[in-house]
Amino acid sequence: MANPGEFKHHVVQLDGHIDLPPLRFPHTFEKHLSTSPSELSSRIASATIAIATTTSFTKASFTHAPSLQLISCLGAGCDKFDLHAAKEAGVTVTNTPAQNTSTVAEHALSLYFAVKRKIVELDVFTKEGEKWSKQGMSVMEFRGVMPRVCEEETVGIIGYGALGKRVEKMCKALDMNVLIAERKGSSTTRPGRTSFEQVLRTSTTLFLTCPLDPSTHNMLSHHELTLLSPTSILINVGRGGIVNELALATALKEGKLGGAGTDVFEHEPATKENCPLLAGDVPNLVCTPHLAWFSDRTVVGTKECVRDTIEAFVRGEPANIVVDGRRGQ
Repeated sequence: MANPGEFKHHVVQLDGHIDLPPLRFPHTFEKHLSTSPSELSSRIASATIAIATTTSFTKASFTHAPSLQLISCLGAGCDKFDLHAAKEAGVTVTNTPAQNTSTVAEHALSLYFAVKRKIVELDVFTKEGEKWSKQGMSVMEFRGVMPRVCEEETVGIIGYGALGKRVEKMCKALDMNVLIAERKGSSTTRPGRTSFEQVLRTSTTLFLTCPLDPSTHNMLSHHELTLLSPTSILINVGRGGIVNELALATALKEGKLGGAGTDVFEHEPATKENCPLLAGDVPNLVCTPHLAWFSDRTVVGTKECVRDTIEAFVRGEPANIVVDGRRGQ
């Protein structure tokens, strides 16, 4: 229990369905399942610590939070936060790394198999209840493109952090050939890497497992997608905005890409109004609503990691730092 007059942090969880374990320092706490831009300023007005993952912090946001010291991100990616503005405002930003790596990698492979084996279309075909008996074998659902088996795949991975490495391990276990892409535009190629454009030209399936930052925004657009084989598959479990969505929708509609699966979108929640991929006429596309992270292991690990990260900051021993906003740092 805090002594009279003892400083108490005001902790505000701005979004997320995760219930954190009790923080072991004097504080007050409030939780919101989501926070809109119009609600943000009032909710952080007296906050010293904010917990968020999908709530956007712009430069203007920090002017409404004079007491804010820390933003603790519930995930690994902090692309919703203006990190330069946080630094200028003296706000430290931390993340929650490596808690969902296995889960997201499994989801990436799930999307791959769903696209390749037409799982969604064949589920609809079967449950319709009439087509099977009328048409016999439903190979027509593959539209003349016979799927490859895993041993025939050359997988390209763009983004070779913990997630990319996990996807690599799983693909190799399935006897796929794996190429790790060098950074786009790099003049040199590191040992064990393949040039960015060569990966695009060679891959039969491409996994995007990189974060979103200025160097990866629209990294794959119309030109890059033309380098892929018209029978290749693109899977994005990195971040929305890495692939130009209009370019991807166009490539799929024009038959210049075999299929795609994505769990992430440039604007979330994605709607038909803000996402060309959801227009209704985009074929060979499997989408999920940014839930690749969800598993029991992820939730338990995230709870513990966020609590430990916040408590370390309060002790003056910050961990998992993305931006160190402490003066003099």
